[in-house]
Amino acid sequence: MNIQKSLLLISMVFISLLAISAVSAENNISDVAVISDADDSSDVLSVAENDNQVSVNDVEKENVIKEEVTDDSDELSASEDSDNLGISFGNTTFDFKNITFDNGNGTKFNFGDLFNGTFTFGNGTSFNFSSLGNGSIGFGNGTSFNISSFLNGTNGTFDVTSILNMFGGNKLSANATDMSEVYSGPVTFKATILESDKAVGSGKDVIFSINNKDYIARTDANGTASLTIDLAAGDYYIYTEYNNDVVSKNLITIKKAASKLTAKAKTFKASAKTKKYDITLKNNKGKAIKKAKVTLKINGKTYKATTNSKGKATFKITKLTKKGSYNAKINFAGNGYYKASNASKKITIK
Repeated sequence: MNIQKSLLLISMVFISLLAISAVSAENNISDVAVISDADDSSDVLSVAENDNQVSVNDVEKENVIKEEVTDDSDELSASEDSDNLGISFGNTTFDFKNITFDNGNGTKFNFGDLFNGTFTFGNGTSFNFSSLGNGSIGFGNGTSFNISSFLNGTNGTFDVTSILNMFGGNKLSANATDMSEVYSGPVTFKATILESDKAVGSGKDVIFSINNKDYIARTDANGTASLTIDLAAGDYYIYTEYNNDVVSKNLITIKKAASKLTAKAKTFKASAKTKKYDITLKNNKGKAIKKAKVTLKINGKTYKATTNSKGKATFKITKLTKKGSYNAKINFAGNGYYKASNASKKITIK
Protein backbone atom coordinates (compact mmCIF):
# COMPACT_ATOMS: atom_id res chain seq x y z
CA MET A 1 0.00 0.00 0.00
CA ASN A 2 1.50 3.37 -0.90
CA ILE A 3 1.64 6.41 1.39
CA GLN A 4 -1.38 8.07 -0.21
CA LYS A 5 -3.56 5.03 0.48
CA SER A 6 -2.28 4.72 4.05
CA LEU A 7 -2.96 8.39 4.85
CA LEU A 8 -6.47 8.20 3.41
CA LEU A 9 -7.31 5.06 5.38
CA ILE A 10 -5.93 6.50 8.64
CA SER A 11 -7.87 9.74 8.02
CA MET A 12 -11.09 7.77 7.57
CA VAL A 13 -10.64 5.91 10.84
CA PHE A 14 -9.61 9.07 12.71
CA ILE A 15 -12.58 11.12 11.45
CA SER A 16 -14.99 8.27 12.22
CA LEU A 17 -13.70 7.89 15.77
CA LEU A 18 -13.76 11.65 16.31
CA ALA A 19 -17.34 11.83 15.08
CA ILE A 20 -18.47 8.99 17.36
CA SER A 21 -16.73 10.64 20.30
CA ALA A 22 -18.54 13.89 19.56
CA VAL A 23 -21.87 12.10 19.31
CA SER A 24 -21.19 10.34 22.59
CA ALA A 25 -20.45 13.68 24.24
CA GLU A 26 -23.69 15.15 22.91
CA ASN A 27 -25.85 12.17 23.96
CA ASN A 28 -24.38 11.87 27.45
CA ILE A 29 -24.13 15.55 28.24
CA SER A 30 -26.78 15.35 30.92
CA ASP A 31 -24.75 12.79 32.87
CA VAL A 32 -21.72 15.04 33.40
CA ALA A 33 -21.19 16.37 36.93
CA VAL A 34 -20.02 19.97 37.08
CA ILE A 35 -17.31 20.83 39.54
CA SER A 36 -17.18 24.52 40.35
CA ASP A 37 -14.27 26.64 41.60
CA ALA A 38 -13.11 25.24 44.93
CA ASP A 39 -12.98 28.78 46.36
CA ASP A 40 -16.64 29.43 45.63
CA SER A 41 -18.39 28.27 48.78
CA SER A 42 -21.84 28.89 47.33
CA ASP A 43 -21.62 25.90 44.96
CA VAL A 44 -21.29 22.62 46.87
CA LEU A 45 -21.20 19.09 45.49
CA SER A 46 -22.70 16.84 48.14
CA VAL A 47 -23.54 13.16 48.49
CA ALA A 48 -26.56 12.18 50.56
CA GLU A 49 -25.67 9.36 52.91
CA ASN A 50 -29.10 7.81 53.05
CA ASP A 51 -30.28 7.56 49.44
CA ASN A 52 -26.92 7.32 47.69
CA GLN A 53 -27.84 10.15 45.31
CA VAL A 54 -25.50 12.84 44.01
CA SER A 55 -26.91 16.40 43.89
CA VAL A 56 -25.53 19.76 42.82
CA ASN A 57 -26.59 22.79 44.83
CA ASP A 58 -27.25 26.28 43.55
CA VAL A 59 -27.25 25.34 39.86
CA GLU A 60 -29.53 27.79 38.03
CA LYS A 61 -29.21 26.45 34.48
CA GLU A 62 -29.85 22.74 34.11
CA ASN A 63 -28.98 22.47 30.42
CA VAL A 64 -25.62 24.24 30.47
CA ILE A 65 -22.44 22.32 31.25
CA LYS A 66 -19.26 24.17 31.99
CA GLU A 67 -15.83 23.23 33.19
CA GLU A 68 -13.67 26.01 34.55
CA VAL A 69 -9.92 25.66 34.62
CA THR A 70 -8.52 27.39 37.73
CA ASP A 71 -5.47 29.17 36.31
CA ASP A 72 -6.53 29.62 32.69
CA SER A 73 -8.81 32.29 31.25
CA ASP A 74 -9.73 30.13 28.21
CA GLU A 75 -12.83 27.95 28.58
CA LEU A 76 -13.47 24.63 26.82
CA SER A 77 -17.21 24.02 26.46
CA ALA A 78 -19.69 21.87 24.61
CA SER A 79 -23.21 22.98 23.76
CA GLU A 80 -26.47 21.02 23.70
CA ASP A 81 -27.81 23.22 20.91
CA SER A 82 -29.51 20.85 18.43
CA ASP A 83 -28.28 22.89 15.49
CA ASN A 84 -24.61 22.81 16.43
CA LEU A 85 -22.11 20.25 17.52
CA GLY A 86 -18.91 22.07 18.39
CA ILE A 87 -15.97 22.56 20.68
CA SER A 88 -15.03 26.03 21.91
CA PHE A 89 -11.54 27.21 22.77
CA GLY A 90 -11.98 30.62 24.31
CA ASN A 91 -13.65 32.70 21.61
CA THR A 92 -12.99 30.12 18.89
CA THR A 93 -15.63 27.49 18.06
CA PHE A 94 -15.12 24.45 15.83
CA ASP A 95 -18.46 23.19 14.49
CA PHE A 96 -18.47 19.65 13.05
CA LYS A 97 -21.87 19.95 11.41
CA ASN A 98 -20.78 22.81 9.15
CA ILE A 99 -17.88 20.90 7.56
CA THR A 100 -18.54 19.85 3.95
CA PHE A 101 -16.50 17.36 1.93
CA ASP A 102 -16.63 17.68 -1.87
CA ASN A 103 -14.29 15.49 -3.93
CA GLY A 104 -15.53 16.78 -7.29
CA ASN A 105 -16.42 13.33 -8.63
CA GLY A 106 -19.99 13.24 -7.34
CA THR A 107 -18.96 12.37 -3.79
CA LYS A 108 -20.20 15.18 -1.55
CA PHE A 109 -21.51 15.18 1.99
CA ASN A 110 -21.73 17.35 5.09
CA PHE A 111 -20.44 15.96 8.35
CA GLY A 112 -23.79 16.82 9.84
CA ASP A 113 -25.19 13.93 7.81
CA LEU A 114 -22.80 11.66 9.63
CA PHE A 115 -24.73 12.14 12.85
CA ASN A 116 -27.86 10.84 11.15
CA GLY A 117 -26.00 7.56 10.71
CA THR A 118 -25.85 7.35 6.92
CA PHE A 119 -24.40 9.08 3.90
CA THR A 120 -23.99 8.15 0.25
CA PHE A 121 -21.01 8.41 -2.09
CA GLY A 122 -21.13 9.58 -5.71
CA ASN A 123 -20.87 6.05 -7.11
CA GLY A 124 -24.09 5.01 -5.40
CA THR A 125 -22.44 3.18 -2.52
CA SER A 126 -23.90 4.03 0.87
CA PHE A 127 -23.14 2.74 4.32
CA ASN A 128 -24.20 3.25 7.92
CA PHE A 129 -21.94 4.18 10.82
CA SER A 130 -24.24 2.91 13.56
CA SER A 131 -22.05 -0.16 13.97
CA LEU A 132 -18.91 1.94 14.40
CA GLY A 133 -19.56 2.15 18.14
CA ASN A 134 -18.96 -1.58 18.24
CA GLY A 135 -15.71 -1.19 16.34
CA SER A 136 -17.01 -2.18 12.92
CA ILE A 137 -17.97 -0.46 9.67
CA GLY A 138 -20.17 -2.24 7.13
CA PHE A 139 -19.95 -0.93 3.57
CA GLY A 140 -22.62 -1.07 0.87
CA ASN A 141 -20.45 -3.21 -1.43
CA GLY A 142 -20.50 -6.07 1.06
CA THR A 143 -17.08 -5.41 2.61
CA SER A 144 -16.56 -4.78 6.30
CA PHE A 145 -13.87 -3.26 8.44
CA ASN A 146 -13.27 -3.96 12.13
CA ILE A 147 -11.08 -1.47 13.96
CA SER A 148 -9.94 -3.99 16.58
CA SER A 149 -8.93 -6.47 13.89
CA PHE A 150 -7.08 -3.74 12.03
CA LEU A 151 -5.06 -2.87 15.14
CA ASN A 152 -4.24 -6.58 15.48
CA GLY A 153 -2.87 -6.63 11.94
CA THR A 154 -5.85 -8.11 10.11
CA ASN A 155 -8.68 -6.48 8.18
CA GLY A 156 -11.34 -9.15 7.62
CA THR A 157 -13.15 -8.58 4.33
CA PHE A 158 -12.15 -4.92 4.12
CA ASP A 159 -10.97 -4.07 0.60
CA VAL A 160 -8.73 -1.00 0.68
CA THR A 161 -8.90 -0.58 -3.09
CA SER A 162 -12.70 -0.57 -3.11
CA ILE A 163 -12.91 2.09 -0.41
CA LEU A 164 -10.28 4.28 -2.05
CA ASN A 165 -12.23 4.00 -5.29
CA MET A 166 -15.30 5.37 -3.48
CA PHE A 167 -13.38 8.53 -2.71
CA GLY A 168 -11.84 8.70 -6.19
CA GLY A 169 -8.41 8.32 -4.62
CA ASN A 170 -7.43 5.16 -6.46
CA LYS A 171 -8.85 4.95 -9.98
CA LEU A 172 -8.09 1.69 -11.79
CA SER A 173 -8.49 1.28 -15.56
CA ALA A 174 -6.89 -0.43 -18.54
CA ASN A 175 -5.86 0.49 -22.06
CA ALA A 176 -7.14 -2.38 -24.19
CA THR A 177 -8.92 -2.57 -27.53
CA ASP A 178 -11.30 -4.99 -29.23
CA MET A 179 -9.82 -7.38 -31.78
CA SER A 180 -11.14 -8.71 -35.09
CA GLU A 181 -8.95 -11.09 -37.08
CA VAL A 182 -9.08 -13.83 -39.67
CA TYR A 183 -7.79 -17.01 -38.11
CA SER A 184 -4.10 -17.66 -38.70
CA GLY A 185 -3.13 -19.31 -35.44
CA PRO A 186 -3.04 -18.10 -31.83
CA VAL A 187 -3.85 -14.43 -31.17
CA THR A 188 -2.28 -12.18 -28.54
CA PHE A 189 -4.45 -9.84 -26.46
CA LYS A 190 -2.76 -7.02 -24.52
CA ALA A 191 -3.92 -4.68 -21.75
CA THR A 192 -1.99 -1.89 -20.04
CA ILE A 193 -3.08 -1.50 -16.42
CA LEU A 194 -3.43 2.06 -15.11
CA GLU A 195 -3.72 3.32 -11.55
CA SER A 196 -4.77 6.96 -11.38
CA ASP A 197 -3.97 7.17 -15.11
CA LYS A 198 -0.40 5.92 -14.63
CA ALA A 199 0.96 2.50 -15.62
CA VAL A 200 1.33 0.21 -12.61
CA GLY A 201 4.82 -1.02 -13.54
CA SER A 202 6.23 -4.52 -13.81
CA GLY A 203 5.54 -7.72 -11.89
CA LYS A 204 1.84 -7.09 -11.20
CA ASP A 205 -0.59 -10.01 -11.46
CA VAL A 206 -3.40 -9.63 -13.98
CA ILE A 207 -6.21 -12.10 -14.60
CA PHE A 208 -7.71 -12.56 -18.06
CA SER A 209 -11.06 -14.37 -18.14
CA ILE A 210 -12.34 -15.85 -21.39
CA ASN A 211 -14.64 -18.81 -22.08
CA ASN A 212 -15.20 -19.15 -18.31
CA LYS A 213 -11.49 -19.81 -17.77
CA ASP A 214 -8.98 -17.64 -15.92
CA TYR A 215 -5.44 -17.05 -17.13
CA ILE A 216 -2.85 -15.30 -14.95
CA ALA A 217 -0.33 -12.96 -16.55
CA ARG A 218 2.17 -10.41 -15.25
CA THR A 219 2.80 -6.87 -16.34
CA ASP A 220 6.04 -5.83 -18.02
CA ALA A 221 7.99 -2.62 -17.37
CA ASN A 222 5.27 -0.65 -19.19
CA GLY A 223 2.48 -2.08 -17.06
CA THR A 224 1.26 -4.25 -19.97
CA ALA A 225 0.06 -7.83 -19.54
CA SER A 226 -0.66 -10.14 -22.48
CA LEU A 227 -2.44 -13.40 -23.22
CA THR A 228 -1.69 -15.58 -26.25
CA ILE A 229 -4.50 -18.01 -26.97
CA ASP A 230 -5.72 -20.18 -29.83
CA LEU A 231 -9.39 -19.50 -30.54
CA ALA A 232 -11.72 -21.03 -33.09
CA ALA A 233 -13.88 -18.75 -35.19
CA GLY A 234 -16.47 -16.88 -33.13
CA ASP A 235 -17.05 -13.95 -30.79
CA TYR A 236 -15.46 -13.92 -27.35
CA TYR A 237 -15.64 -11.46 -24.45
CA ILE A 238 -12.41 -11.15 -22.51
CA TYR A 239 -12.39 -9.59 -19.03
CA THR A 240 -9.25 -8.02 -17.58
CA GLU A 241 -9.08 -8.07 -13.78
CA TYR A 242 -6.60 -6.28 -11.52
CA ASN A 243 -6.69 -6.05 -7.71
CA ASN A 244 -10.09 -7.79 -7.67
CA ASP A 245 -11.56 -5.15 -10.01
CA VAL A 246 -12.64 -5.77 -13.60
CA VAL A 247 -10.84 -2.91 -15.35
CA SER A 248 -11.69 -3.79 -18.95
CA LYS A 249 -14.16 -5.79 -21.04
CA ASN A 250 -13.29 -6.37 -24.69
CA LEU A 251 -14.59 -8.31 -27.67
CA ILE A 252 -12.37 -10.65 -29.67
CA THR A 253 -13.81 -11.71 -33.04
CA ILE A 254 -12.18 -14.55 -34.98
CA LYS A 255 -13.28 -15.23 -38.57
CA LYS A 256 -12.75 -18.45 -40.46
CA ALA A 257 -9.84 -18.41 -42.89
CA ALA A 258 -10.12 -19.69 -46.44
CA SER A 259 -8.67 -23.08 -47.33
CA LYS A 260 -7.28 -24.37 -50.60
CA LEU A 261 -7.33 -28.05 -51.57
CA THR A 262 -4.82 -29.08 -54.23
CA ALA A 263 -5.14 -32.38 -56.16
CA LYS A 264 -3.83 -33.69 -59.47
CA ALA A 265 -4.99 -36.15 -62.11
CA LYS A 266 -3.41 -39.54 -61.61
CA THR A 267 -2.96 -42.83 -63.56
CA PHE A 268 -2.61 -46.22 -61.88
CA LYS A 269 -1.96 -49.75 -63.10
CA ALA A 270 -4.91 -52.06 -62.75
CA SER A 271 -2.65 -54.72 -61.24
CA ALA A 272 -1.86 -52.53 -58.15
CA LYS A 273 -3.92 -53.77 -55.22
CA THR A 274 -3.60 -50.49 -53.28
CA LYS A 275 -3.42 -47.23 -55.18
CA LYS A 276 -2.11 -44.29 -53.10
CA TYR A 277 -3.48 -40.88 -54.02
CA ASP A 278 -2.12 -37.68 -52.40
CA ILE A 279 -3.66 -34.22 -51.93
CA THR A 280 -2.56 -31.10 -49.96
CA LEU A 281 -4.56 -28.62 -47.91
CA LYS A 282 -3.34 -25.10 -47.10
CA ASN A 283 -4.78 -21.92 -45.62
CA ASN A 284 -5.26 -18.46 -47.12
CA LYS A 285 -1.62 -17.63 -46.40
CA GLY A 286 -0.25 -20.77 -48.02
CA LYS A 287 0.53 -22.51 -44.76
CA ALA A 288 -0.27 -26.17 -44.24
CA ILE A 289 -3.48 -27.10 -42.46
CA LYS A 290 -2.69 -30.07 -40.29
CA LYS A 291 -4.96 -32.66 -38.70
CA ALA A 292 -7.77 -31.83 -41.11
CA LYS A 293 -10.15 -34.57 -42.20
CA VAL A 294 -10.72 -34.94 -45.95
CA THR A 295 -12.67 -37.40 -48.10
CA LEU A 296 -12.36 -38.84 -51.60
CA LYS A 297 -15.33 -40.33 -53.44
CA ILE A 298 -14.75 -42.48 -56.53
CA ASN A 299 -16.77 -45.17 -58.30
CA GLY A 300 -19.46 -45.04 -55.54
CA LYS A 301 -17.05 -45.61 -52.69
CA THR A 302 -15.80 -43.02 -50.11
CA TYR A 303 -12.28 -42.99 -48.65
CA LYS A 304 -11.11 -40.96 -45.65
CA ALA A 305 -7.75 -39.46 -44.71
CA THR A 306 -6.20 -36.85 -42.36
CA THR A 307 -3.60 -34.23 -43.27
CA ASN A 308 -0.17 -34.35 -41.65
CA SER A 309 2.01 -31.47 -40.41
CA LYS A 310 2.73 -30.50 -44.02
CA GLY A 311 -0.96 -30.46 -44.96
CA LYS A 312 -0.64 -33.67 -46.96
CA ALA A 313 -3.25 -36.47 -46.91
CA THR A 314 -2.90 -39.87 -48.60
CA PHE A 315 -5.90 -41.93 -49.70
CA LYS A 316 -5.49 -45.69 -50.09
CA ILE A 317 -7.77 -46.74 -52.96
CA THR A 318 -8.62 -50.45 -53.10
CA LYS A 319 -10.89 -52.64 -55.25
CA LEU A 320 -10.50 -50.36 -58.23
CA THR A 321 -9.11 -52.74 -60.84
CA LYS A 322 -11.35 -52.19 -63.84
CA LYS A 323 -9.59 -50.21 -66.54
CA GLY A 324 -11.08 -46.86 -67.41
CA SER A 325 -11.33 -43.20 -66.43
CA TYR A 326 -13.00 -42.19 -63.17
CA ASN A 327 -14.06 -38.85 -61.72
CA ALA A 328 -12.69 -38.40 -58.20
CA LYS A 329 -14.24 -35.79 -55.87
CA ILE A 330 -12.05 -34.62 -52.98
CA ASN A 331 -13.70 -32.58 -50.20
CA PHE A 332 -12.69 -30.69 -47.08
CA ALA A 333 -15.89 -29.84 -45.15
CA GLY A 334 -14.22 -27.10 -43.11
CA ASN A 335 -13.88 -26.87 -39.33
CA GLY A 336 -13.91 -24.29 -36.55
CA TYR A 337 -10.97 -22.44 -38.08
CA TYR A 338 -11.20 -22.82 -41.87
CA LYS A 339 -13.83 -22.63 -44.57
CA ALA A 340 -14.66 -25.62 -46.77
CA SER A 341 -12.90 -26.36 -50.07
CA ASN A 342 -13.02 -29.12 -52.66
CA ALA A 343 -11.56 -30.36 -55.94
CA SER A 344 -12.52 -32.76 -58.74
CA LYS A 345 -9.92 -34.72 -60.70
CA LYS A 346 -9.70 -37.68 -63.09
CA ILE A 347 -8.12 -40.94 -62.06
CA THR A 348 -7.25 -43.38 -64.82
CA ILE A 349 -6.81 -47.13 -64.46
CA LYS A 350 -4.78 -48.90 -67.18
